[in-house]
Amino acid sequence: MTNNQHVLLARQPIYNSKLEIHAYELLFRSNNLRDDAQFTCGDKATSQVLLNAFGELGLKSICGEHQAYINFTKNLILELPPFDPSQFVIEILEDIDVDDTLINALKLAKKKGACLALDDFILNHNSAPLLHMVDIVKIDVLALSKKHIERFAKAFIPRGITLLAEKIETHEMFDFCKSLGFTLFQGYFLSKPQNIEGQAIPENKAIILKMLKEVQDTNITASKLAETIGQDPQISYKLLKLVNSAAFTRLETCTSLQQAIALLGLNQLKSWVTLIALGNMEEKPKALHQNSLERAILCQMLGEKIGEHSIYDYYTVGLFSLLDAYFDRPLLGIIKSLNLPDYMVKAILNEKGGLGLALHTAKCFQRGKLDELNIEALEKHSLDIELINELYKQCIIETNSQSDDLLN
Repeated sequence: MTNNQHVLLARQPIYNSKLEIHAYELLFRSNNLRDDAQFTCGDKATSQVLLNAFGELGLKSICGEHQAYINFTKNLILELPPFDPSQFVIEILEDIDVDDTLINALKLAKKKGACLALDDFILNHNSAPLLHMVDIVKIDVLALSKKHIERFAKAFIPRGITLLAEKIETHEMFDFCKSLGFTLFQGYFLSKPQNIEGQAIPENKAIILKMLKEVQDTNITASKLAETIGQDPQISYKLLKLVNSAAFTRLETCTSLQQAIALLGLNQLKSWVTLIALGNMEEKPKALHQNSLERAILCQMLGEKIGEHSIYDYYTVGLFSLLDAYFDRPLLGIIKSLNLPDYMVKAILNEKGGLGLALHTAKCFQRGKLDELNIEALEKHSLDIELINELYKQCIIETNSQSDDLLN
């Protein structure tokens, strides 16, 4: 790895069977995205991830109260970094060379409180010796048939091994793995709608959709916004509670929606009302709301650099890009029903313009697919990969800070 290369931090949530965030997998990426094959020094990469997580930022700022899953090379297992091993899960890669030295080092790590996971598990002579000592086995569901997945469940679960299904892309696969006894899940399935075509939108969702349409009306006045919000006592209560929270300390308590609008401004209040309204869909997991908030905040941060439109437009585009997962309907129909400006519709549906560039970038960072970034377009706005990575770190911290106030 050349001296001018840096390790970029990405994270992917791991969910439990209740679709709550259980942990985050921390990933390393090279900033040399045009030739990532040069990034071959696994020891240095993992070391940098650990230093970023435990040193520069602090693990809590990245993962909150959750554990961190981190890929460990053999050398780093043989000589564990000087951090509390109970805070992270050692992921043993599928191509690691297993010998007595490694096994002894893993036993020592477990004595110190480390949790061990086998990544991308394939049963062979190399992985077999580890099965009696690991806590978690990660199964790539895209690489296996349902029969193979079921076979692994029947073999491992009775032995007390936790199974983690990774690369889940549909709710159907989540339900299948859950029915087999898998308890941990990783993938993009939460960001996609469930397959319930042909059914009418439930009344509670229809009411929220109507509110989103009214709130996003470009011609709405402060008095009309207050009237619309006032129709939902729960949203009104949450909004006033938020405005009066410690984050907005003031001498006088805000007691009315009209006062809240005057204090915060129309655009910011519209953004918050939209997020709170979506958060009121109690049948949707909190993890989806957190994912939406993170995407909205990152789009807004990028919008501050890109310009062209209001930062609140960027926030809304990020938030609305996941509406299909909330309403379990195709995104096209939902977006068109909201009567958004054409430039926002094109950004959400086709990732066009500056808004679309921010949305595409946010998606890439959330999924750890940094090789798909449009570097040339970003550089035109003076956005290089290191700067975006710093914005993403700030976004994670801001999301963790706001989620409890906005989504509870």
